[in-house]
Amino acid sequence: MRRNEGQETWHRLLEWDRGQAASERLAALILKVEGYKEIEPSHPLGGKDGLKDICLTYKGKKWIAAVFFPRGQQTLNIIKDKFKHDIEGIKKNNAKGLVFITNQELKLSERMDLSNLRKDIDLKIIHLESLNNILNSPMNYGIRMEFLDIDMTKEEQLAYFDSMSELKEKYSKIEKILNNNLEYSKKIYDTIKNENETRSIDEISKAENEFYERVWLDRHLMLMNNCYGRNDTIDDKILEEAQKSAEQLINKYGEDDVGPYSDFEWGMINGKLSALRWVLGCEWDMLDS
Repeated sequence: MRRNEGQETWHRLLEWDRGQAASERLAALILKVEGYKEIEPSHPLGGKDGLKDICLTYKGKKWIAAVFFPRGQQTLNIIKDKFKHDIEGIKKNNAKGLVFITNQELKLSERMDLSNLRKDIDLKIIHLESLNNILNSPMNYGIRMEFLDIDMTKEEQLAYFDSMSELKEKYSKIEKILNNNLEYSKKIYDTIKNENETRSIDEISKAENEFYERVWLDRHLMLMNNCYGRNDTIDDKILEEAQKSAEQLINKYGEDDVGPYSDFEWGMINGKLSALRWVLGCEWDMLDS
């Protein structure tokens, strides 16, 4: 039986049994959610990592990240020894700071104790309670399902689709602002002297919407596949609306042109969506759907 009030996520993180590779991949996604950029795992499948599990940038500066996901709660001395070892990677990798990501429960006084080990460098600790809060937010239910195998309750399904609606509304407002300034933008583009004609905001927005729909549809189909045969079922009303949207998109693009995609094709689609959104004013790697 699933524990309530975030306890299921909390306990599954603490009793981590999925190994180092999965923990580093989960950590990379958490870093992305937290706003870090250019995230590059070193050797999640094993090998010398040069005192760093992940390379990344924060506010334009090079940082490194270390991942510590043992099974069960460890003593503060064990955690501190690992933390000290990982701090050495800052100098070795010529980095500005360190993000320490762990499934360990750390009290405020313990986190301060760790941070005070080196007051001259930038340190960030993402601990058990932080991970629990991040993974139990509607936007990250998919990550939680993938790495902790925790299905969404009916209430969480409603919250998830509501968050998607809010995101879509946000982009609709952005598109409206762009359209209001379209005439001005066209005048600017008319002054650009290039061999190739620059595409209009209308064309870019239409292309962004197409790849947004393709990513949403593929994620929807994956969600349906992951939930197939489970005891927990999706709320009928939510499922009906989602299925209706999916059928419309399949009819729009054609059954033979909506996947399944190879890893290369899926990477290209996500890359195009990221690039188009960047042109429209979003940050790189903004792939929410």
